[in-house]
Amino acid sequence: MRTILGIIVVAALAFCGWWFVGAKMFRGGVEHWLAAQEASGRSAAVEGMTVSGFPLTFRATSGQVAIFDPKSGWGWQAPAAEVSMPAWWPLRVTVSLPERQVLETPAGQIDLNAAEAEGHVRLSTDLAPVAARAATGAVTASMAMGELTASGIRATSDRVSARSHHLTLQADGLALTSDIIDLDDGSLSMDATATLAERIDDLPDAVAVPIDEITLSSFDLRFGKMAVTGSGHILADARGFAAGDLTLRLENWPDALDTAVAAGVIPANRVDMLEGAFRMMAADGTLELPLILSGGEVRFGPLPLGPAPRLR
Repeated sequence: MRTILGIIVVAALAFCGWWFVGAKMFRGGVEHWLAAQEASGRSAAVEGMTVSGFPLTFRATSGQVAIFDPKSGWGWQAPAAEVSMPAWWPLRVTVSLPERQVLETPAGQIDLNAAEAEGHVRLSTDLAPVAARAATGAVTASMAMGELTASGIRATSDRVSARSHHLTLQADGLALTSDIIDLDDGSLSMDATATLAERIDDLPDAVAVPIDEITLSSFDLRFGKMAVTGSGHILADARGFAAGDLTLRLENWPDALDTAVAAGVIPANRVDMLEGAFRMMAADGTLELPLILSGGEVRFGPLPLGPAPRLR
């Protein structure tokens, strides 16, 4: 019995020692991630970070967190954040975020209120991300053009090869309201595979990784009787813009066209031309719309609809 107790005491002391060593490494890992953002030209700041959770968890908590990429115009900030992992298996990372967050975009600021926002990342033994899961409860996104709400959002990412990741997104209970738009009873689902320009070797690399190509297996956005579904394949061109072909299918397309014009997605001076073409192409109220992404623009035939997104 004395031998068994001695083994238990030694094991407990060893585990406690591991926690303090691991906590120092964990803090160093977070600081390394922040330094990697700065080295990549992004600003990253964290106030008042502390590490706790002895003896079973490594838990880093902080005050204000702010990350911004001046090149793309995207950024994010929150009044607090928490990152944790089990001390006995530090390859499963959990990120918990507060309800209030701010998202900076090239089009302006979005104020987020997201209940129960949490993400989980599974790492390989070389610390490369293998799988990720993120979910929220009710979400409200307030912006200059109006307000978007959802009853819940779920997203996943699974590595399928060295540079390819399978992505899914599901949002339920969508509603979009503004001075000119009032849509509800909505949902969004997406299934895609993204091939990155380089392998993600560890977590510090897992931000703003350039994309080589995206295969969109399915996209489904619905509001009431109006729906937009699609699929396609796009590549990054020499300037980093998306290039390729997408096929959109619009159910109840007249309402979809009116909504796109009201939202500013389609210029009002092109409505008559588009409506005439759509009526000739539509069958049973469903319109199949081939889109061409080329030269930094999205086109329907010879008609430009807007700028193509950047993949790099």
